[in-house]
Order: sequence, then C-alpha cells, then structure tokens
Amino acid sequence: MLKTTIINTFASEDDCDMFIMVLKQQWPNYIEKLPESTLEIVKDTETPNRMLALWTFKEKSHQKIIQDLGEKIIIPYRDRLAPKTITNNWEVEHTLAIGKKIDLFSSKVNQDLNGI
Repeated sequence: MLKTTIINTFASEDDCDMFIMVLKQQWPNYIEKLPESTLEIVKDTETPNRMLALWTFKEKSHQKIIQDLGEKIIIPYRDRLAPKTITNNWEVEHTLAIGKKIDLFSSKVNQDLNGI
C-alpha cells in the first residue's frame, strides 16, 4: 500500500477553504477514471490556512494515474492561489490497529501464533 501526502499552506484561511471546496467538487467528476484509491482532505485545526490531502493507493500505477490527472485538473487552480506545497510519497511498512480486540480462536491469529 502506498500513500501520498500533499500539504498546502495558503496565504489565508479563505484561500484554503476555497481550495478544499475545489477538491471536493472536482475529484468526484473524474471518479470513473480513478483507480481504487482513497482521498482524505484534512484541515489543520491549529493553522487554519493549512490543509493536507492524503491519498492511499493499492499500487504504484494507481499513484501515477492520480498524479497525472491532478496535474491537469487540480494543480492549475492550486498554483493560482500560490500556497507553499510539500509533497511526499510513502510506502506503508506496517499498520497497527489500536483498541481492537484480538480473537484468539481465529485461524489467522492461530497461524501467526504457531509461527512463533
């Protein structure tokens, strides 16, 4: 699993809110062209002129499709608002589910325990 984080810091909260609105309106218009992926749009609670787009992909090819489409439909608008932008690409090494109860009788857990 792969993740891409895009952090944008705008000159004002209004610019940030406008850009979030664009993301929420534009991406659904291209849903039929998008590979299976997840987009989380997050606004910073302490710095309201900053937001994060967090993409999750199953395959690297999906990441490239979204990147190419974003350069056509999102980046031109974003660049007009001129935020400071930081983009990083990540590969998930491990996911830890906090607060979930483990069923010791499930076959998966038993298989894992047998390997110890």
